[in-house]
Amino acid sequence: MKTPESPFNEAVRLLALKRTHLLDTPREERFDRFTRMDKLAFGVPIALVSLVDDKRQWFKSSQGLDARETPRDMSFCGHAILIDRLFIVEDTLEDPRFADNPLVTGPPHIRFYAGAQLRSHEGYNLGTLCIIDTRPRSLDHDQRALLEELARCVDEEINDFEANKSRQEQIEKTRILSALNNLTVDASAPLERKIDMALDLGRHHLELETGIVSEITSDVYTVRWFRAPDDSPLEADLSLPLEQTYCTLMLKKGDHLAISHMGDSRYRHQPCYAQMGLESYIAAPIEFDGKLFGTLNFSSVSPRPRPFTDLDRLFIVWLAQWMAALLQQYSHEDTLRKLSENVPGMLYQYQVLPDGGSRFLYSSDGIRDIYGISPEAVKEDAGAAFNAIHPHDIDHVVASINRSEESLAIWESEFRAKAQDRNWIWVEGRATPERRPDGSIIWHGFVANIDEKKRSQLALVEREQLLRTFFELSPIGILLTDFRSGQNHDVNTALLEYSGYSHSEFLALNYWSATPEDYVEQTQQAITDLKEHGRFGPMEQEFIRKDGSRFPILLQGVLVERVGSEPLVWSLVEDISERRKVDRMKNEFISTVSHELRTPLTSISGSLGLIAGGVFGPLPDKVKAMVAIAARNSDQLRHLIDDLLDIEKLVSGQMDMQMRKQNIGIVIQDSVDRLTTYAVDRQVSLRFENHHPWVNAVIDTLRLGQALDNLLSNAIKFSPPEAEVVILTHLHDGLFRIEVTDYGTGIPETFRPRIFEKFAQADSSDTRGRGGTGLGLAITREIMSQMGGDVGFKSTEGYGSTFWLDIKPDESDG
Repeated sequence: MKTPESPFNEAVRLLALKRTHLLDTPREERFDRFTRMDKLAFGVPIALVSLVDDKRQWFKSSQGLDARETPRDMSFCGHAILIDRLFIVEDTLEDPRFADNPLVTGPPHIRFYAGAQLRSHEGYNLGTLCIIDTRPRSLDHDQRALLEELARCVDEEINDFEANKSRQEQIEKTRILSALNNLTVDASAPLERKIDMALDLGRHHLELETGIVSEITSDVYTVRWFRAPDDSPLEADLSLPLEQTYCTLMLKKGDHLAISHMGDSRYRHQPCYAQMGLESYIAAPIEFDGKLFGTLNFSSVSPRPRPFTDLDRLFIVWLAQWMAALLQQYSHEDTLRKLSENVPGMLYQYQVLPDGGSRFLYSSDGIRDIYGISPEAVKEDAGAAFNAIHPHDIDHVVASINRSEESLAIWESEFRAKAQDRNWIWVEGRATPERRPDGSIIWHGFVANIDEKKRSQLALVEREQLLRTFFELSPIGILLTDFRSGQNHDVNTALLEYSGYSHSEFLALNYWSATPEDYVEQTQQAITDLKEHGRFGPMEQEFIRKDGSRFPILLQGVLVERVGSEPLVWSLVEDISERRKVDRMKNEFISTVSHELRTPLTSISGSLGLIAGGVFGPLPDKVKAMVAIAARNSDQLRHLIDDLLDIEKLVSGQMDMQMRKQNIGIVIQDSVDRLTTYAVDRQVSLRFENHHPWVNAVIDTLRLGQALDNLLSNAIKFSPPEAEVVILTHLHDGLFRIEVTDYGTGIPETFRPRIFEKFAQADSSDTRGRGGTGLGLAITREIMSQMGGDVGFKSTEGYGSTFWLDIKPDESDG
């Protein structure tokens, strides 16, 4: 089925269609006569006057079809309006556009269609006069001409009706505008009088007995103003639950609402009808300042003799908008009045006379809070106000007033003032000068208490000075950079000393002038972290000095958002050359000691094993216990040395990886088998669920098993007795993931950032008591990194942890 396209002039075509006022109107004889003639003249079972709306085709007249509309996307008429000649489909089953159309394969089983376009007086195709048959057929020349002629007759009905309707609407709109204009004649009338006039106008125009302006607060409906018959039970400020009123129907609709006969409408089952019994109702929302105030509604206990027209709806909307403007003006005036009475500080008019004298023509009562005097005290002489200004600020204030007087520029000043029995406070004044015909100058303005804000600003300046001192004296390099452009804004002395640049030279650098291109991927990750988390690092990379040499740095930073400006990045740049040197020395020392200890320790461990095993005869119980302790401790020490050697080889890149294609499930099962005895000893069960037994990967089997052993032994170690450790596999973002889940104590929040560090163990007696070198997870991370994989975890303290290994599967056939 082919969905009909939209005509190129669809927007104006739909506008022309709506101007006909035919959509969703009752059937009319003036259209039905033509569909009856069509049906008889052409001997077809179905004839329609079809109007193509935005999403549907709607039938103004239909013969032989009960439906009033069908979707536009399956309509034949939607295709017909795309051309300006008869649209005929002689056999729908032979036409690929319609062969699988639901109107062909199902009721009304269309096999033949012919449609003549119906046009507005501007020439837009509004729909069709069409005939439909359930069998294939064709039309001869005379039949085609007859269908076209009948369509032109329908055009006349459409356009004559539109013209008459348009003229009537224009007259009615003029009458409505004239009536609304009459409401504004007496601008000085009180608010109540204006609202009563509007309600009387609405009652008269709509021929309804009651008019109400309501206010809606949360779920409460309150009658603010009303006009009604004398026997009406309404009263001002009467409040009702909103859900009991007809207005709740209007608000759910989201637009104006008009019901001419409630008992005959789809709203007849609403609770408000049963409670109030109003038969006719029309309402529109009153909205201003971006929110709902209430509603304007008119109603009657009797049905309206005539249905509400579009012009009635237009009238209620316009009147509600007029009412909104009126209430908005009143609301703003009331707000200004209250603000002037309660403004913090003082409002005033200050006058400088031609003879040099000064006075306050007007001062609000707030002058008491600023200067500690009454408005009357400065009505003839402003001297009392100036006497309350701090001695260090008075010259500055007088000078600023003189400058404003000379240039008629706005006066602004901050200074300290003192009311009676009070400490000095910071105040701010602002006023607009106006030269008067008598040569005097009058300033209209205010003085407000800004003591808290000013003291905060002074404290901020002090903190900024302290931070600047820290910035300059910090032994760690600090850099301020524009996040968008990468332009350097500032750099401290420490970083200049690291790099060998001068201050101006450093600010002229771009990022890649000081960063080797080897770190492109790391830099992109830092940018992503800044966008998503507002910080990056710490991360290790290198910095290029001015002389071209490189040195290692530890880099981290935070994003600083600024109002109205581009964000900045504060970066801490620490030279870690000495740290690297110490780490190398430490690793070399550990390696040397480990190698030197390994041989004698292996001998000691073997000898203790032979003694404990009874090779040299039975031992006394106390001796046997001591030998067993010594054997366990030597084994623990041997494991530590093995781990130290492994981590040293991994970090230095000296461990040889035997990479080959291997089934991962086999490696996991081997590890589970190895740890089963340990799990049984700890009264813990292991459950392995391999959901992808066929997956292979290029791995070092031994090292992957070592990494998995570390995760399994930790999970068993931290599981309570009778608990279960679950090993699962699944594919995740193109990677093969091995998950090891325990239900133990979980990982403390404070320890998580260090969990993969060497010798890291959570600081709790329970954890320390379980033993371990603190190297297992560090080794696992290095193994996975060198195999191109990854390791991670998630944990909820008190509920357990899940560690996972990610490996890229091998999808090759070989």
